[in-house]
Amino acid sequence: MSSNETLIDAVTGGGNNNIGNNGTATTALLWDEVASIISGLIGGGKYGLKIRIPHAFVMTFLFGNNLSFRKKLQVIAKLAAEHSINLASFAFLYKFILASLKVLSRLIMQQNGGGGSGGASRITAMGSHLIKSFISIIINGPSRISNPSTTTASTPAGLPQHPYHAFVAGAIGGYIIWGRYSNVNYQLILYLTSRILVGCIKLAREKGIRPFSWKRLDFTNSYPYGAAVIWGTVMMLFEEYPDVLHPSLRRSMDEIYRFASFGQ
Repeated sequence: MSSNETLIDAVTGGGNNNIGNNGTATTALLWDEVASIISGLIGGGKYGLKIRIPHAFVMTFLFGNNLSFRKKLQVIAKLAAEHSINLASFAFLYKFILASLKVLSRLIMQQNGGGGSGGASRITAMGSHLIKSFISIIINGPSRISNPSTTTASTPAGLPQHPYHAFVAGAIGGYIIWGRYSNVNYQLILYLTSRILVGCIKLAREKGIRPFSWKRLDFTNSYPYGAAVIWGTVMMLFEEYPDVLHPSLRRSMDEIYRFASFGQ
């Protein structure tokens, strides 16, 4: 089998019985992946504008009292553009990496299923197997993370071949796109951190991990205690160590608990 045929089979997940049909399937699958990448790019940009413009408008006009009207509009446009561009760039990069890992994963599967190497020596064959195994671990992740049952040719375009692929693509995109500090990026990181913590607690409960699986620690019973701990902690930090709080949070709390005066 030639290298071109191997690549075709890797992308389509099929054999080499009908190269013409595989070529047609390859073109269709590649266009599906390209369409998914472009869709992510457009969707990320649109969603960033939709979310950031109202938020920036309200926050700028509420707290930007020292800014002129024109400056306020410039700030709103800058924040909206940054959020939109970052989301679009991340979605594009994420989908592109997923598609690349999918092709590489299937290529490895095809090569592993291609049989022995004829008269190659046992040492050469062992060395080749170790190299292929090492590359496979890098591409597909450890077997505990990458479930072999998910390695099928029917994985839709834009979706990860393995859960490990989603982590790798997200981590690379996070470092490149969101790794540069800015108010917008930092706000997104904080938002995701809280959602991830809640999601991990829910996952631990579903997996039966104690103490999260205890019935007395379900959402209804534990929520009041969580609220008590969070508000107690933030008020203590505000009163004793205000410098460690984020400036926007500290300004909001100052306006409520420091600068407000009755009748003025």
